[in-house]
Formats: sequence, structure tokens, C-alpha cells
Amino acid sequence: MSSEDLKIRARRMIEEVLNQGDLAVAHELISPDCVHHFPGDGLAPGTASLRDWLSHAHRIFPDFHALVEGEFAADNQVAQLITGYGTHAGEFLGIAPTGRQVAFAIIGISRAGPDGRFTEHWWAADLLGVLGQLGVTRVPAVSRSRCRGVR
Repeated sequence: MSSEDLKIRARRMIEEVLNQGDLAVAHELISPDCVHHFPGDGLAPGTASLRDWLSHAHRIFPDFHALVEGEFAADNQVAQLITGYGTHAGEFLGIAPTGRQVAFAIIGISRAGPDGRFTEHWWAADLLGVLGQLGVTRVPAVSRSRCRGVR
């Protein structure tokens, strides 16, 4: 698969799956045993856990929208710089809805298998920036169980 094809597939993940919630596209683009590396509690492999995560995220930010600002692909991996936008309408990290609009950076890296479907991806978002935009002046304590891999 060419670098351009990888970027197109990764953009479809953002535009059609993340923004529009089209899980049929997720099944087309993601391997059934795809491993998701998200901050906090880990997600089970595959599209079912991704569907649950998307549903939860859209309850917190119902008008969530992501925009791909830049991308780079090499070999079987694609990296994207994404800006996420949304209005805080649901509890987020223990913070009651504020009605405030936020914008934050997201870094996504996806690896494709031989069939072109994504087998693994990593996501990191500027959650500290989100907290600041929500008016949080003191960062809430996070248990170690919520931060997989932190020692």
C-alpha cells in the first residue's frame, strides 16, 4: 500500500468514523483484532470497544469534530496531527458539564497490516489543555489504574 493510500485511509478514520460515527467504515478500515493504545483505561481489541469509546466521547462532547491538520506516512504507518473541537456537555474526568467550547491537539499513529486494514493505533490528546479551557485550576488526582504503563 502506498503512503498516499495510507493517508487516505487514516483520514477516512477521522472524517467518517470519528466525526460521523460510521461504524461500517470502521469495520472496513480496522482489523478485527486491532489493538488500541488510548490514554487511561485500555480498550479491548477490535471495533466493538472503539464503538463504545466513541459513544462515551460523544456524550461528553456531543458536537465533537476533528480536523486533520497534517499527516506523514512511511512504510506501513501513518501519523496525524489532529485538532479536536467540542462543547463540554457531559461529565469529563469528574468535571460537571460547563457548556464551554474547547479545542485541543491530538496525535494519532496507525499501523496497517498486509491487507491495508489498521492493526494498531496510538492516540494522545492534550487533556491538560482541555482542563484549562474548562476552567480547572487544579488537576484532579488520577489513580495509577487509570494510567496504564505509568510506574
